Amino acid sequence: MAKKAEEFNIYEMVHNSKIPILILDNRWQQLFPEEQKPVNIKRLENSLKNAMKKQAKLGSDLKELQALKKKLMSEIMLNMEEVGSDLEKEEKRRKKLDKSQKLILDINEKISKCMHETDEVPDEIKRANEALMIASVKLCYEKMGTNAEDIKVISDWIDKMRVELKRQVLIKQEKQETNEKIYSYLHDILGPKYMEMFDRNIGKVE
Repeated sequence: MAKKAEEFNIYEMVHNSKIPILILDNRWQQLFPEEQKPVNIKRLENSLKNAMKKQAKLGSDLKELQALKKKLMSEIMLNMEEVGSDLEKEEKRRKKLDKSQKLILDINEKISKCMHETDEVPDEIKRANEALMIASVKLCYEKMGTNAEDIKVISDWIDKMRVELKRQVLIKQEKQETNEKIYSYLHDILGPKYMEMFDRNIGKVE
């Protein structure tokens, strides 16, 4: 039950927020590069793309149908004006007129259907976009949780390395001070000439 309540809250949060079209949002693309997209994100992304393609096609189809209707209406007006006495030509004119009128009725039906689908597509796009956003939010929180665990491990390692680094710095300083004391002592006892020879042969002294 708790899981369902959590999902409901995410849905409400997304549904009541002003969300950009995710596949057109540069920040979303940066969070979900193509080579790292999980299968469910790709599937939801394709659903959104298909809904947007459908909207574009319906818009294009509607323009074409309206242009064709306008052309047929112009032809009908011309045919209605061209009334003649030639019975054969008149019969052809009437047949052409009837055909054009039937085409217009068919086009009107297609325009009506197209406009109905066009009215429904924005909701389809919104639903697809919200579904993609919900999946993205869940994935982002999972990633943030994993990153937080990794950050804790890395932070602990850094803290340990800081302590070790300080210890090693102190050891280094002690050894440098010891070397300086030894060198100063031998320099005072043996003199610069022998110390110069010693410097050239350090590590070889038996």
